[in-house]
Amino acid sequence: MRKLLMHAAAFLVFAVILPPGAFAGECDSGNAKIEEANRKFAVILPTMSGMEAQSFDDIGCGVISRNGECATRQGMFDSNAMVHDYLSGEQIPAEKAFFVLRTNVKTPRDFGIVAFKDKAEADKFSAAHGRGRVVKWFELVDEKLK
Repeated sequence: MRKLLMHAAAFLVFAVILPPGAFAGECDSGNAKIEEANRKFAVILPTMSGMEAQSFDDIGCGVISRNGECATRQGMFDSNAMVHDYLSGEQIPAEKAFFVLRTNVKTPRDFGIVAFKDKAEADKFSAAHGRGRVVKWFELVDEKLK
């Protein structure tokens, strides 16, 4: 019983001290504070009619959030979401980007997805970094991300 109480107390301490989404793989609710160093992994959704601005510090979190929306809001997300080119940091529409899946790159929530504006650069990066696969946005949102 004593060990159980100690474990419960430790859990409560971590729950109070650590912010939501502090554990790798756990996504926030679309209000992530994007650190400059992690901008290249982010998905940004501007304010638009019917939807407020959202930001995700990992592309995988943006995809999961998008997939949890109704079809109308998914379409709005798709046509307005912005990502950043991994090499230049340039902001580009998600629908025009090329994504490399399953890379060995450490991203904020460990999804390992990076975006590129140029397919040739994405292919080159994929070959050099793990067992990645290059896909477009509509293929990415069909992936089973966990």
